[in-house]
Amino acid sequence: MNLIFIVGTAASGKSNLTAAFSRWLEMQREDVMSVNLDPGAISLPYAANVNVRDYIKVEQVMEEYNLGPNGGLMVACDLMAGVIDNLSQDIEDFTPDICLVDTPGQMELFAFRNLGAAIAEKLTDAEKGLVYLFDSAFCRDPLNYVMNMFLASAINTRFQLPQFQVLSKIDLLKEIELEEIMGWADDVNLLEEAIDARLSGMKKEISQDMMEVIERIGLDFNPIPCSSKTNDGFNALYGELQRVFTGGEKFTP
Repeated sequence: MNLIFIVGTAASGKSNLTAAFSRWLEMQREDVMSVNLDPGAISLPYAANVNVRDYIKVEQVMEEYNLGPNGGLMVACDLMAGVIDNLSQDIEDFTPDICLVDTPGQMELFAFRNLGAAIAEKLTDAEKGLVYLFDSAFCRDPLNYVMNMFLASAINTRFQLPQFQVLSKIDLLKEIELEEIMGWADDVNLLEEAIDARLSGMKKEISQDMMEVIERIGLDFNPIPCSSKTNDGFNALYGELQRVFTGGEKFTP
């Protein structure tokens, strides 16, 4: 079994990617299942085979603890630590070959608190990886692109799992915008030129400082451009997952 956690900033397309990519994998005759780890996700674009909301619902937590939406979501996520064994058993009952795990919409609740790393470690004994989504609409600006590189590097440092970068929602980009972003990924000099030309003052300094930290961490950035609407890029993402986890073979024999 292989667990792939889908992580990204709010509205980067995590749930839509989980839905579309799981359907695409089924078309490749892979034994795939989907897991929802967001206790606040009342409506999903896919039928979750395993759903944390079977155990924890953020609206019930809000009522029980007299909390607002943000506080309720934080407490609900913390309560997930108590149901990891249940979720693990639910996943193992399906015995999938590949499992896509949709993480909470507010990334910081999963990625930058101890809870996320604990779940990643304890959720079954499967091999695990992580897909980080670069929101393409957000990444048109070089500062935002660098910020995503920085976040992806921080997540890689915390989770220590094979990590795959995906440029999501490319159907929203003009061709010239996509070419520019992919150019930044291919040649860091082009990104530095964009920072020099389009940023100034504190934004420019922050971008340059983040670039220095990212370079020291040493994570490779070759985001795979994907669209959950058109399925563009799914074959490339599938190939990368196969390369790392199965040596290029199908997950399902």
